[in-house]
Amino acid sequence: MNRLKKFCIIILLVFTGHIVKAADAESGGMFHLILNKQFNDYFNINVQNHLWLEQNFTRMERYMIGANFKTSIIKKHLFFDAYYYYRYRNINGHSENTQRIQFGFSGGYSLPRVKFSGVSKMESNFVVISANDPFNIYFWRNRLAINGILKNNDKVSPFCAVEVFNQLNWREEFNKERGYENKKGVERLWIDLGVDYKINKTFLMTFTIREQIALFSQRYSTMFGVGCVINL
Repeated sequence: MNRLKKFCIIILLVFTGHIVKAADAESGGMFHLILNKQFNDYFNINVQNHLWLEQNFTRMERYMIGANFKTSIIKKHLFFDAYYYYRYRNINGHSENTQRIQFGFSGGYSLPRVKFSGVSKMESNFVVISANDPFNIYFWRNRLAINGILKNNDKVSPFCAVEVFNQLNWREEFNKERGYENKKGVERLWIDLGVDYKINKTFLMTFTIREQIALFSQRYSTMFGVGCVINL
């Protein structure tokens, strides 16, 4: 059994075991297409399209389209990132339209067969549920990831990542719709395990299992993700 098969089995055991124990759990899917353009060593832009399904793949959780602008501060190690997304959701029968803006820093450091990377960003969500009462929700998001390259196989890169969502303000209607209590702080954790597969210089496929832990509402979900990155 090769290392890739062992890695996949570990992913299934870890996440299946956690979901069996969860009192309020479900599964869903994440699908994304990213068009990426690297202009030089200092500037990158990509356009992203995301579709998420929830309630065991029976309902659309979100549709999101956006763009990411990245510029280098320290070549190959430290970057400034700016993001914009439009997100549509349907929550309890109510349409939710969100304009999301993020600003932050990302960075990485590579060893011969492993790469460490991280992102720290501030996020503003301008949410419209009722046209007469739009509002903003703010988050501070931090993500740490580790990517590896299998021996004698530079096309396959297993990875793991943890992202922490810190909710900075309280909005009664927004949080009660989700069953949250009146509090701020670490609202959500994402734990990702997956594999990047480089088909060629243009196409990269990503396969992910994500455990979402909503701490305020004590909800758990496992998301199975498939994505494609096209380098222009």
